[in-house]
Amino acid sequence: MKSKVWKHLISLLCIVALVASLGITAWAADELTLEDVAAMAQKALDQQEIQNIMSRHVMYHCYGEHEEEMEEIWVQEYENQMTASFGQNQGFYVGYDSIWEAYVDGHDTSWLSSAKSYCENNGIDISGMTDDEILEIYGGVGQLLLHVTTTAIIEVAEDGQTAKAFWYSPGMIAESGQSGNTIWEAYGVDFVKEDGEWKMWHLHMFTDFMGSFYLTLGGSSSGGGGTAPSGSSGEASGEASSETAEATDNSQQEWQGEGGSQVAASTVHDYLSSVQYYEFSSDRLRSDMEIFIPTGYDEWSFDDDNYGPTAEEYESLGIDLSLWYEAHQS
Repeated sequence: MKSKVWKHLISLLCIVALVASLGITAWAADELTLEDVAAMAQKALDQQEIQNIMSRHVMYHCYGEHEEEMEEIWVQEYENQMTASFGQNQGFYVGYDSIWEAYVDGHDTSWLSSAKSYCENNGIDISGMTDDEILEIYGGVGQLLLHVTTTAIIEVAEDGQTAKAFWYSPGMIAESGQSGNTIWEAYGVDFVKEDGEWKMWHLHMFTDFMGSFYLTLGGSSSGGGGTAPSGSSGEASGEASSETAEATDNSQQEWQGEGGSQVAASTVHDYLSSVQYYEFSSDRLRSDMEIFIPTGYDEWSFDDDNYGPTAEEYESLGIDLSLWYEAHQS
């Protein structure tokens, strides 16, 4: 409790100092009430806490700790879990359980499969080992899932109960001894407060493109397996992608880096054609969502722009949004 009080006081002092230093006449000291300054301080604190939540998501995902992420920074109250969603270009997982099945259980299965392949490629005998022992060998060398976030735009509702935020994210996905991908995408995220703490509610990843590469350090593959990619992995979509594919068709390049590192780069490919992204859960909705930049708003409405499904899409899944509204009536 004391730590929260100190946070508020520090934020309050920072805003007062900012107003005083800028000398903004419209916000002259005799025009600002204590309530005005307290509201400004709270909004600044909310924005920082939301940024921290998003950064925690990045690090949980980087370390493969999806279960911890879901339990600690995602929504936990029933009406929020019922309307939670995780979206990509292809569609949404809707509902906390559906997200868990894909993001936690699905990831754990994929992680173990990659760990076994890594051990096999490196001649490591895993017979008699438990899954945890195999994963311990693989941990730290096997996968790289890094989606850094930039250009934060965070809009907290005037009632302070929800927020809409946007980040751009250049990132990298790679596995030891196999081809990897650079990935450029945007994150659109809706947050909701539960017992005074911000939680992730709707997460949508808008992917622009992925580009493949193959990296071997010191002139030899650390994983001992895999081959450098060649050509595009799928049909280019859109005029710009078509031009890129035509200009770089069969133009795989290799060059020598410092310390004998070798890199092979292939063409950008169409994200939607990748087989690994075909299958969604039974609660799948195709996403035709366009990226929007959040702006200020008073209170939450499923009829307004947000980063989850539309009210009509929720209805098509049999989800009664009136339960959410009733739970959030002030």
